Amino acid sequence: MVRAIRSDPSGEETGIAEVAVNVPLQKLFHYEVPPDLAGKVRRGHRVLVPFGRQTTTGVCVGFVGSSDIPRLKPIREVLHPDCRFDSHLLDLTRWIARYYRASWGEVLEAALPPAIRAGRPEKTVKTLRALGDPAALRGAAAKLGKRSPVRGRLLTLLAEDPGPHRVSELANLIGASPRALRIAIGAAAGGGFVAEEAARPVRADPFPEEPLQTLAQAVASPIELSAEQEAAVEAIEGAVAAGGFAPFLLHGVTGSGKTEIYIRAIRKAVALGGSALVLVPEIALTPQTVRRFRAALPDEKVAVLHSMLTPRERAAQWRNIQEGKARAAIGARSAVFAPLSGLRVIVVDEEHDSSYKQDTSPRYSGRDAAVVRAQLLEIPVILGSATPSLESYQNALSGKYRLLTLPRRVTRHDLPRVLVVELGPDFYRPDGGGLISDRLHQLMRVRLERHEQVLLFLNRRGFATFIHCLRCRYVHKCADCDQALTYHRQSGTVRCHLCDSATGLPDRCPECGMPGLRRSGAGTERIIEELARRFPDARTARLDSDVVTGHRSLQSVLDRYGRGEIDILVGTQMIAKGLDFPGVSLVGIICADTSLHFPDFRASERTFQLITQVSGRAGRGDREGRVVVQTFFPDHYALRRATAGDYAGFFEEESRHRRLLGYPPFGRVAKVLAQDEEEDKARAAAAAAAAALRSAAGVRVLGPAPAPIARIQSRFRFQILLKAAGPTALHEALSALPSKAPGGSELIVDVDPQSLL
Repeated sequence: MVRAIRSDPSGEETGIAEVAVNVPLQKLFHYEVPPDLAGKVRRGHRVLVPFGRQTTTGVCVGFVGSSDIPRLKPIREVLHPDCRFDSHLLDLTRWIARYYRASWGEVLEAALPPAIRAGRPEKTVKTLRALGDPAALRGAAAKLGKRSPVRGRLLTLLAEDPGPHRVSELANLIGASPRALRIAIGAAAGGGFVAEEAARPVRADPFPEEPLQTLAQAVASPIELSAEQEAAVEAIEGAVAAGGFAPFLLHGVTGSGKTEIYIRAIRKAVALGGSALVLVPEIALTPQTVRRFRAALPDEKVAVLHSMLTPRERAAQWRNIQEGKARAAIGARSAVFAPLSGLRVIVVDEEHDSSYKQDTSPRYSGRDAAVVRAQLLEIPVILGSATPSLESYQNALSGKYRLLTLPRRVTRHDLPRVLVVELGPDFYRPDGGGLISDRLHQLMRVRLERHEQVLLFLNRRGFATFIHCLRCRYVHKCADCDQALTYHRQSGTVRCHLCDSATGLPDRCPECGMPGLRRSGAGTERIIEELARRFPDARTARLDSDVVTGHRSLQSVLDRYGRGEIDILVGTQMIAKGLDFPGVSLVGIICADTSLHFPDFRASERTFQLITQVSGRAGRGDREGRVVVQTFFPDHYALRRATAGDYAGFFEEESRHRRLLGYPPFGRVAKVLAQDEEEDKARAAAAAAAAALRSAAGVRVLGPAPAPIARIQSRFRFQILLKAAGPTALHEALSALPSKAPGGSELIVDVDPQSLL
């Protein structure tokens, strides 16, 4: 568990502001507060400032009485004065900047929605409402006769429906031009018949639909808690009521009722006059999660924050939170910055998920930032998972977190039975016929005959995962990345899944000229084709990032599946966690080994988590669940422990390897990456960084060496891994790094990396 660092305003609101500028530099800059902005610039305000020859944004984080800079540049403008960071969010973002070796200005910029950052004004609308009784309006309309037909139609409409009506919609309603409508409104207002109201903001609701009726009924009806749930609710509600920092790890098997415990905690916080924040890792969790919480909190506005919303939708949700119109917020990683006032509890669902770690600057962990936010506010935080990260579980075992366990499902059936099928050479048959084993096929046929639903998981997009030549062994790779291209049949392209560039499929081998490159490997598109051949009458659908273009398309697929309009759903890790469909009685994991042998110390843990999580989608309704796990490595401990549902056994076995090698949670790790378009420059920058790191005490430096993916977007990559027993030694070593790499190469620091690729 990381320690929070508090910061205090430096000085009063004087003529010199200390500004965290949105540039990749870990220092603050002084600016003059000009006379016309005196008293208008406050701590937490976002400002426009000159920086070098450019103008950029920053945030005023305090004031100083004097400066060593003889001639200070003036602040040019206060941006959106109504959107100011409070002291708490300044403390949180400052801790993130220090811990993750990022610029405070960049962290503050990342904490705002894109539309707010861009300064886009809110969309507003003017409304018109009737004055007086309907009879008077009808009488006035009748007297007008043919002298003013537009005004007459307007008054007749308002007599039937006094409004308020959007002025922008009235022209179509009464069949008039905008100019004629404007004249009619002016005359009607002069006669005292209508009143035009001031413009008000129009805020889009990304989830305007009512919760599903069955879900609303289920939540509205009393839910009988298990003994373990009762104990967890009692502990958490007590902590919410008492206040004080209290981190809980809620370790519950899939289907054990963790969400109900979250709901009880949030209800308690709201009943005490506070607010609540819920973080979820995957966008696929959001529609069901939002519906569940909205149904459970019918008297409260639940805000939603995630990257698949349009910029206008995200800004509207953010403003609702800031203005106190929403006392519960649900969102992905960046929702940790939600400007909730009176926050009394934070929930981090699926706390183990790697998507909580941002892979671009600032490279912060939303989960760990949530723990620090709770620590700063002195409130409880609940980390929930069926497969906790080793770091969180070790924190619980050591007493840093309080462990609450839910070992049983609350549904009718226990955890699904798991069948392991060992794969052989036939799996990669060119015609795709080996992708679904005979045993999985038989179980699918029985389920479909019984009108039950099937979920198939393969963590690979596209149709074929690599294209190669049988004669000369050429593999078709991205021109800019060290990555084989994936064939996508639907779009007819080969695509790089690192830089997202796409080209057409070559007719001949670029090396030897042989016609017809072989398409090997399999992705979700290939599974859909094979299902059409095997089960032509089954209704199938695919859920991966190729077909999900926004939250509405995602919600459409999930709703259809929930209504039973889809028999077989095929997906990537988007479907692996959190989704709850009672009709699913069979889960098939097409290949459980896709992440098992990556050159990454978390590979086994990630495999264990994926298998356990996707298996947990089966058997949540009236029918017993079955799971088929297809694998080339049935004896690997991650596979054995996952199929047996043995988290404790996996933790013990994985911990032995981690402790021996000094990996988390038994040590701290940072990754330093040097990259450049010239390979020699990148190598030299990495060597210089490694030499600087080796001068520090208490750390072990591995490398530099070419990164596992040696080139991305035409930039060569060399990697250094830094190990230390604790965070202090790690950060002292990182402080020895030069601010700029020799030759202008880019130097990237990733503290607590989730991936070494």
